Amino acid sequence: MKQGTRQDGDTRGTRQARSDRSREQILGAALDLAVVHGYQGTTMAAVSTASGLPIGSVYWHFKNKEQLFVALLEHCYEVWKEVHSGPEGLRRKLSRGIAGLSGADPEQYTKEEALLKAAAVWALSRQLGGLAEDSEVRAAYLRMRAEMFRADVRRITESLPADVTRRFPEVATKLTVMSLALTDGFYVHANSEVHLDLDFGEYADLAAQALEGLVAGFARRAAEEEQQR
Repeated sequence: MKQGTRQDGDTRGTRQARSDRSREQILGAALDLAVVHGYQGTTMAAVSTASGLPIGSVYWHFKNKEQLFVALLEHCYEVWKEVHSGPEGLRRKLSRGIAGLSGADPEQYTKEEALLKAAAVWALSRQLGGLAEDSEVRAAYLRMRAEMFRADVRRITESLPADVTRRFPEVATKLTVMSLALTDGFYVHANSEVHLDLDFGEYADLAAQALEGLVAGFARRAAEEEQQR
């Protein structure tokens, strides 16, 4: 290889590395701002200031705020997949989703997970100043939410007793719907003006006991039906 060609390649690699670092800085700043100020309250100028990069650099990577937030959601979704890889029992899921998200146990919850939960409000509450019907950010979030739901069903299925899933194959979907409703509801309550001084860890435990009780009930039914054969 000629010396000049190698140097050109090294230069391109260095530029790409700098560009990747800048993009990560921008996404990190946008994440910090968005979990506090939401979509409407996060501006490109604020991201520029928080990232320490010029506004031109922000617009070089992302042509507008919608494109920035789509990329941010994609980043958060990748983190979510890493955190929630493998089978996931109901107790861990509810503990992260209720105690972790509410702040009772911040070590259990990442900013990326918190942003995905906040995005549910932006995407689903258009009448309350949320994202417009034709928003790219809304469309991206709804696609990811559907993928996350299917992934949750698979993981919960893997964590249930085999006789339960064999006899009641719809149980995992029902438990996923209920756990999502509980975590969404506690998120709204934790961020509402009428927020009470609740022990969210206790409520996470109560929610887990309730859903585990449902699983135990299905297990008893499966065992009884097996005995009657």
